[in-house]
Amino acid sequence: MSFKIGKIAEECEGIRTFELEGEAPPYKPGNFFRLWLAGEGGKKMFRPYSAASHPSEGVLRFCIKKNGVFTDMLWKLKQGDEVEVDGPFGTFLLGTGENERVFLAGGVGISAMRAMLIDTLLDGRRCSLFHSAGELSKIPYAGEMKLLAAQNPLFSYFPAVTRQEMPDGWDGMKGRLTADAIKARLGTLSGKAFYLCGPPEMVEGMAKALLDAGVKKENVKKEEWG
Repeated sequence: MSFKIGKIAEECEGIRTFELEGEAPPYKPGNFFRLWLAGEGGKKMFRPYSAASHPSEGVLRFCIKKNGVFTDMLWKLKQGDEVEVDGPFGTFLLGTGENERVFLAGGVGISAMRAMLIDTLLDGRRCSLFHSAGELSKIPYAGEMKLLAAQNPLFSYFPAVTRQEMPDGWDGMKGRLTADAIKARLGTLSGKAFYLCGPPEMVEGMAKALLDAGVKKENVKKEEWG
């Protein structure tokens, strides 16, 4: 499938959202697509990216961090340029029969999480998002998530900053996410399904911490990128 780029939004330093023009193919929250570009000598290259858009929005959006040769090419594209896309793919999908979901995102791991949490709220279920990044200015979709939390009593948003010293009055989280810190915000870890998406070290570490804290293995679902 060939799509024209409709919009390019600068979310924060080194992170952009690419919105494609045209009707999106059927997909589920958590699915990823492969984006194809012509590299050096015309040889086609692809990289997989989770859809940040929810199927109900009718368009495909991808939240992408600049990192390597492929994204260098993406960054040179402008509105109206074409990109080939195939998919959807992937098994990192929402389960059934879950009363409450907790999403743990690292950096652009928010891409899949955004679609998943919107789906959760449309379904009338409670959910929380813990979103970790080195600096506050590098947390994409922070403004949208704050607004969504303010408007919806079923949704709680917890940004977490790991390296930056935050000013007095900062009501977010400081330091790496831990099972104890998450429990302190939620009150309990029981009765919840956990979805993890981000760098491998973060995802594996959090998965182990949740299991060690007594969360059942079937209630921890994860996807790594990097």
